[in-house]
Amino acid sequence: MQAIIFIAVIAAIATLGVGYLSNDIELWVQEFGVGEGDILSPVIGSELTINIERVDNTFGGFDDFIVSCGYVSLDVDLLAGTKLFCKLFDAPDLDASLVIATGFFELLVDVPAGQVIPITIDTTAYPKANKVDYVRQVLVEVQNP
Repeated sequence: MQAIIFIAVIAAIATLGVGYLSNDIELWVQEFGVGEGDILSPVIGSELTINIERVDNTFGGFDDFIVSCGYVSLDVDLLAGTKLFCKLFDAPDLDASLVIATGFFELLVDVPAGQVIPITIDTTAYPKANKVDYVRQVLVEVQNP
């Protein structure tokens, strides 16, 4: 049985305007139970950086796109073979939302705690799905090897 950790980061990036990338971010670590026991999360403290690229559009303005997530495990080393997924959702409620863009990164070597792991957003459900205007929630999933 693989322990799967979901780190849901709710970022208030849907509202455009000054400060739409505010520090209003909640970090959740969800643990899974098996029978009467729990699968303890090997990752307790984490940091997530959402990297945004600004691009000129054809109307004389600009568009902002989420191009990658930078994930950091603060307290434990991540082992070679660990898989990390960064998923962008179109609604704040995960049960009622769709994944509109994703990125994936598999560690080839052990990564010490505190080191940033870049996860490039490379798959979109439709053109420009990773545009900040469309993203309501960002989730990082970490799967142990």
